[in-house]
Amino acid sequence: MKNEDILRNILKKDEEFYWQVTGSVADWKYNPLFLLLTLCTFGLFLFLVRLVRQYSSYTLTSTRLIIISGIFGRKVDEVELFRIVNSVSTQGPVERIANIGEIQLDSTDKTGEVIMKKIPSPHEVRDTIRAAYMAARNKRNPVLLENYNN
Repeated sequence: MKNEDILRNILKKDEEFYWQVTGSVADWKYNPLFLLLTLCTFGLFLFLVRLVRQYSSYTLTSTRLIIISGIFGRKVDEVELFRIVNSVSTQGPVERIANIGEIQLDSTDKTGEVIMKKIPSPHEVRDTIRAAYMAARNKRNPVLLENYNN
């Protein structure tokens, strides 16, 4: 079953779809270890890295962030946007050159911390997630406690 089929079954009719993103392999040409392993394995290493990164997808809707991961088995997790309390995007030196990075989201639900790895344009993606969770929070108007424990 493809990720699109899973999403089609779980999206609500009143839920607005914003975007879907997967991990990128744009950093392989800037990392000497990746280049060496790709050459030594005749491209098999790059294929495996791409396979792993492409099978973790993140879908943002107007009410939640849906995380689908797994190559052979599938895990579907979701975080209600109004429960996200913090977001951070980071890039290392090689990732800055390749314009990919990591986004960390902290939430008050059981999912806890979500780490989105090797995301293209991580600062812009984080900004759209932040705008979406602020809108969801304003719409729902929850009470946030400063010292929450997961």
